[in-house]
Parts: sequence; structure tokens; C-alpha cells
Amino acid sequence: MSKRSRESMREFQARLTERIQAVQIQTGPGSKLGFIAGGRQWLVNLDQINEVVTVPALAGIPWTKPWFAGVANVRGVVYGCTDLAAFLDLSAPLPVGESRLLLVNPEFGVNAGWRVERALGLRSIERLTREPDNDNAPPWEKGRWRDADRSEWVEIDFSYLVALPKFLEAGL
Repeated sequence: MSKRSRESMREFQARLTERIQAVQIQTGPGSKLGFIAGGRQWLVNLDQINEVVTVPALAGIPWTKPWFAGVANVRGVVYGCTDLAAFLDLSAPLPVGESRLLLVNPEFGVNAGWRVERALGLRSIERLTREPDNDNAPPWEKGRWRDADRSEWVEIDFSYLVALPKFLEAGL
């Protein structure tokens, strides 16, 4: 790579970082990413994900749990990819095809991606109604919400999920 290309790439990365920070400031703490996995609607804090990408080609890994979809190379970084719905025992793993990969924040110490059916974009918590806390909810569930159509949204904590022994032991 030429010196000029490296400088251009650095400038691009700096501009991109500034834009992401500006969006986070504009959206405030009340905005979360909405997505669908296992036919359900989910929310996650923006600080828990690094990026949303179309699932690249996955290299299968033998002798792993059915929910472990394989590994993917995203811009030179290898990520372990887990089918979120299958991991949570909500459905069978997604078939190969169009889906999204939510790459978790690198601050969690793992190169992991959650494979989901669709990303739905930002959702404002101010436009949702909080449901009462459920004492039987799993510890990774941060809350339940309802939108104007009475559809349920479950807020998920990826930092909790990626620390679970089940997640860290994907081998059979």
C-alpha cells in the first residue's frame, strides 16, 4: 500500500469515527439498535456493537455446537459467529443466505458476531412503553418494551452473553 493510500485510509477512518461519535451524541442514550432474531424483535445498546454487516462467507468449524455458525473474515479480522436465535434456543440455526452479523464491541475481549435475521435500525426508547420487570427473566434480558402497535421488544445484553461459559465453550 502506498504512503498516500495509507494517509487516505487514516483520514477516512478518522472521519468515520467522528461521524459515529456524532450520531451517538445526536441519538442520545435513548436510542438502541432494533433487530429480528428467531422471529422476535430485539434491542441492544449501541455501545455493545461495533458494526452491522451482511454475513460474509462463513467457514464451518467441525465439532462445534449447532448454534456456532462458523468463522468469518471481516476486513482482515476473524470473528467467531453465533446464530443468536439458536444460541437462545428460540429456533433452529438460520440457513445460509441473506442475514446480518452484529459484531460485538471489541472491549468485551472477544472477536464475536451474532447472526440475526434482519437489522431494523435505530429505535427510540422514548417512543416505547416499558413493561414491568419479570422476576423469571434470564439475566441477559435488560428489559421489555412495547411499541405503539403493542409489539414486544426485548432488550438484550451482549456483554453478558459473550461471558457465559456456554458461549465460550462452543466445541462439542
